Amino acid sequence: MTLKKLILDEFKAEMETTTRTFEAVTNNIFNFSPHEKSKTVAELANHMVEIPSWVAGIVGNPVLDWAQHTPPAPVKNAEELVATYKKNIATGIAALEGISEEDLQAEWTMKNGDFTFFTVPKHIALKKLIISHTIHHRAQMGLNLRLNNLDVPASYVASADENLFA
Repeated sequence: MTLKKLILDEFKAEMETTTRTFEAVTNNIFNFSPHEKSKTVAELANHMVEIPSWVAGIVGNPVLDWAQHTPPAPVKNAEELVATYKKNIATGIAALEGISEEDLQAEWTMKNGDFTFFTVPKHIALKKLIISHTIHHRAQMGLNLRLNNLDVPASYVASADENLFA
């Protein structure tokens, strides 16, 4: 199996699981925050929804400079969240399908103006900034669901609310 196929398969699987989590979000919890230092569900969702679209920036460019980034218009409800996320996943898949094995090894830098966060091969950036980052925030969103007595979809096999073996 190629590195490209491994990344593409993991991307698809984790984005699908996150889609299922977003489908459990309801409009009435958009303003909920579990703690004063935590983002609201809407703020977290608007951060997460953008992540799959960053794949194209990693694949198509050697640098992402957040100082040059313009965030998209925020999603305002649960329906927009799911629809926008699915659109951004499709953008990410198209970008991944177009990358070569050789380009996955090319160096990629994330910075903010003059400050460089890191420089790594693109395949590491995809794993770290896209896949692992999504998993991290999906767990936060799952907690928001739980604290609002909403069902938490299974991520890999089962949750207290869903058993994929059944």
